[in-house]
Amino acid sequence: MHTLTIEIPDQFEKKEVLLSIAAQLYQKGALNAKQAADLADVSLNDLSYYSLPESDPAKQLLEPATEYSTTKEWIESIKKEQRYKGFDNNRMRKLADKMDIQEPLEVLLSQLTK
Repeated sequence: MHTLTIEIPDQFEKKEVLLSIAAQLYQKGALNAKQAADLADVSLNDLSYYSLPESDPAKQLLEPATEYSTTKEWIESIKKEQRYKGFDNNRMRKLADKMDIQEPLEVLLSQLTK
């Protein structure tokens, strides 16, 4: 293994430079994806994202996610983004009564997973 020392001007972030180098080495086949991701200290998803050209439609699918400290925080952000109000059991029962649905709500919901 060789050691390379690079002086990076202050206007560049170390992480961005490492990511750029790692992505280029990966694209040229000098490193495999895992090695390149390790070099840049990023996930394989982030490496794939930064390795794709801007015009590639797959880039939208790989956009780096916002980091959340907990799964609950991530779920709450999705609920807020989608303006989720929660399941209104009373409203559902009123709709079922209006439609004259005979099966209990629990049975109907269990049928959705079959």
